[in-house]
Amino acid sequence: MSTSTTRRGLLAGATAAGLAIPSVARAQAWPEGRTITLLVPFPAGGGTDVVARVIADRLGAATKARFVVENRPGGGGSIGYMAATRAAPDGSTVMLTSSAIATMPFLYPSKGYEPLRDLVPVSMVAEAPSLLCVGPSVTAGNLADFIAEAKRRPSELTYASAGIGSGLHLAAELFNKMAGLNIKHVPYKGASLATGDLLGGRIDMIVDNLPSARPLVEGGKLKALGITSKRRSKLAPEVPPVADVVPDYEFLAWFGVYLPPKAPVEMAEALRAALARIVVAPEIQDRAATLGLEMSATSPSDFRSFMEADMQRWGRLIKDLGISADG
Repeated sequence: MSTSTTRRGLLAGATAAGLAIPSVARAQAWPEGRTITLLVPFPAGGGTDVVARVIADRLGAATKARFVVENRPGGGGSIGYMAATRAAPDGSTVMLTSSAIATMPFLYPSKGYEPLRDLVPVSMVAEAPSLLCVGPSVTAGNLADFIAEAKRRPSELTYASAGIGSGLHLAAELFNKMAGLNIKHVPYKGASLATGDLLGGRIDMIVDNLPSARPLVEGGKLKALGITSKRRSKLAPEVPPVADVVPDYEFLAWFGVYLPPKAPVEMAEALRAALARIVVAPEIQDRAATLGLEMSATSPSDFRSFMEADMQRWGRLIKDLGISADG
């Protein structure tokens, strides 16, 4: 969730480099012929699980191993996270998780999570912009007018999220902060409940993922005032970026692949090379687009640098908001 210009440069360079790297087999760093657990710390059917299943079969073919997706949900992703940190560094376990990993240390400060110490970042594999939408209670037809309305009615307007500390909660609070607004947060226990109240006019705004929001926008039930990428996205080219009105605003969910701690550098590079070849396949790109995703790959070092910047950014916001999920 750092600047898109920097990210796109890293993604493009790393993917191009990946196509020139020798095969995973020649790297002699991957346990060929073995069954590999692709650990997903969220429930089956969710966004992270979908990304894992999009790449699992092709990853198996690229590495001559069998990748089996195993869901370990619970604790906001912490149960699967801890399982990955305790796994043997022999290549038999790989974890794919979402950008929630970047906020865990700040939402659960008592747990001592340190992703860059606890795991070996391998590559980002996908990113996803969201839509800033308003419901029928809002008369504004564009983002500038909505911001002006919110400033005329301080503390009156509301936005929904799927829960305190969720990515879409933080995305909306970042918008609040950067636009100088005080739109009130109304957390829900699930996205469907939040969307229902938005459609019913009881809530004014939501930042939601593309697959959920776009059908409602196309059906005329919601208005999409902006997309959260810094530039227009090929996934929704008709929607202008929020950054056109709120300079430098950006929120992109992302998904990355990790190995357990102390995994060899050669193994991380071999896995990254396989991922770089997979994500550029036309059928993968087409499938990803239907899910609101843009697929690409980074090098382990670039991914680590990206995570460091992303964690600093969201850590500051979470601290400023005084949010904690510690029980």
